[in-house]
Amino acid sequence: MPADNQLARRHGMRREGKSMRAHERMGMALVAILVVAAVACGADPVPLLPAEPDARLQGADASAGRLELITGPGGRPTLRVTTSRKPAYPWNVSLPIRTTGPIVVGDTLQVTFAARRVASSHETGEAQVDVVVEEAGGDHRKLAESSHSFTGEWADVSLPFRADRDQAAGQAQVALRFGFAPQCVEVANLALVNHGRGVDPATLPRTVRRYPGFAADAPWRRAAADRIEKIRQANLVVEVRDADGRPVPDAQVRVRLERHAFALGTCVTAARILGTAPDDERYRETLARHFTKAVFENDMKWDPWERGGEPQQERVKATIRWLRDHGISPRGHVMVWPSWHNMPPRIRALEHDPPALRRAIEQRVAGQARALSGLLDEWDVVNENYAHKDATDLLGRSAMADWFRIAARETPGTRLFYNDYVMFQGDGPGSPSETLFAILSDLKRSGAPVVGIGEQAHFGGNPPGPEAVLAKLDRFATLGLPIQITEFDIDTADGDLQAAWTRDFLTAVFSHQAVTGVICWGFWEGSHWKPRAAFWDRHWNLRPNGRVWLDLFEKEWTTDARAATDAAGRCTVRAFRGRLAVTAEEGERRGAATADLDADGRVVVTLE
Repeated sequence: MPADNQLARRHGMRREGKSMRAHERMGMALVAILVVAAVACGADPVPLLPAEPDARLQGADASAGRLELITGPGGRPTLRVTTSRKPAYPWNVSLPIRTTGPIVVGDTLQVTFAARRVASSHETGEAQVDVVVEEAGGDHRKLAESSHSFTGEWADVSLPFRADRDQAAGQAQVALRFGFAPQCVEVANLALVNHGRGVDPATLPRTVRRYPGFAADAPWRRAAADRIEKIRQANLVVEVRDADGRPVPDAQVRVRLERHAFALGTCVTAARILGTAPDDERYRETLARHFTKAVFENDMKWDPWERGGEPQQERVKATIRWLRDHGISPRGHVMVWPSWHNMPPRIRALEHDPPALRRAIEQRVAGQARALSGLLDEWDVVNENYAHKDATDLLGRSAMADWFRIAARETPGTRLFYNDYVMFQGDGPGSPSETLFAILSDLKRSGAPVVGIGEQAHFGGNPPGPEAVLAKLDRFATLGLPIQITEFDIDTADGDLQAAWTRDFLTAVFSHQAVTGVICWGFWEGSHWKPRAAFWDRHWNLRPNGRVWLDLFEKEWTTDARAATDAAGRCTVRAFRGRLAVTAEEGERRGAATADLDADGRVVVTLE
């Protein structure tokens, strides 16, 4: 089969070509908007790249990439770059092209190119390309850089900037970086031009990523707000009485939300929870202050659990105790990630002995479930069977139902989840989303004790839009299982887009009846698989996307209400569901109570 098809098959990658459905093409066209302003008068732009460059992949892992020259749309020459594995750094597979003319401080330059994804193993379904203009030697000091992600539709990129240093011809270069997860991407029309000093970069086209529903007056926003008021809030009747049980009129009542019923979570590492460094202490303080649920990032996965032996198990148990002591619900991840790559190396040796493979996985599930029985509130039993299915290809999907049954038997009362990342990717038969729907439907039909759907919700620079998210949630809600967002992040260099999507995605899922919580896949740059997606930077400065999280859940979607009791000693407060602190006072008398509000409820406060 063609090389890009082989790559897609090996890595479970999504592939689209000219057969993309018309409605998908229209949807994709809305994702990227090229904001164009009038260009100020000035000299003709001077091209700074050769007409026929010596295009070769370079970098420490250049062998992980393959470069092909093909004929693209309209007959234009197009570069197809296939990356077969993830290098240590993105620049380890790059395409550098040196400049042919000088650059002078104050010159306005503009990089442009077009690209599209052919195949990708990214959880987002996108391909990623970084573009930099830099010195060609030494420390490769940067003049400009930006990061872009691409869907199956061609998208244009334009990056204008002003030069901050002189560079003679050949001393600078444009470099495209491809060293990300296995992917295949096509690139055309790469150019770097010099507009001189007479042109303001702000007057040149600059690529700005947007998504359907981005506008402040988009209709989905009002509907989401109405649903939030309806499904996330309830009425609390407060009755204030004196020590003899008589109603107290005109008492001043205050109701404050202490803990959302809607789960607010993050992944954590045992090393940070149990560590003694200053950053570990700050990590724990931030976790306890802003989150109510925590899932283990790697500590419970098969290989580290097995290699670590009893000491590793004790670290996990100690971490669970710390979480419990601080009112944080512990979540397990993951019993079976059913690909050879994500199981211990010894399991691959059982590839030609399916009965032995079945026994080994069932022993893994039973053993870990027994070791932590009753300690966890939730647990991902199976992870990412959409793309990671070596074991189920041999044993059949029905094996997953058996894993759920074993887990339920060994750790009764723990809520068991299936976890994956493609709910929001594609439509119709054969799409990643519908494949996931079929997996879950099979589990339901088999009677597997799965009680929830975990959707990871990793996003890049081309998020699908809130209305598309809501439509998918509607679709999966028909399975009758609660949905939890289990690994949320958005990895993009566009901070405005990142903050906007964090706001809109959280609003969409908070407004949906089937969604029970959102777990982020990390919160601090110093302990995050996608450092620029973190809410806090390395020095604990809150980023704009982190500010959105705090503002929504701690300011906008919270309750701090005051009321006065009527003649019968009652008042009614509309409050967000969760644990509420209720206080009342009348003259010198004071009283307090706690209410756990799930539906309309009542609480009595006695004044002493």
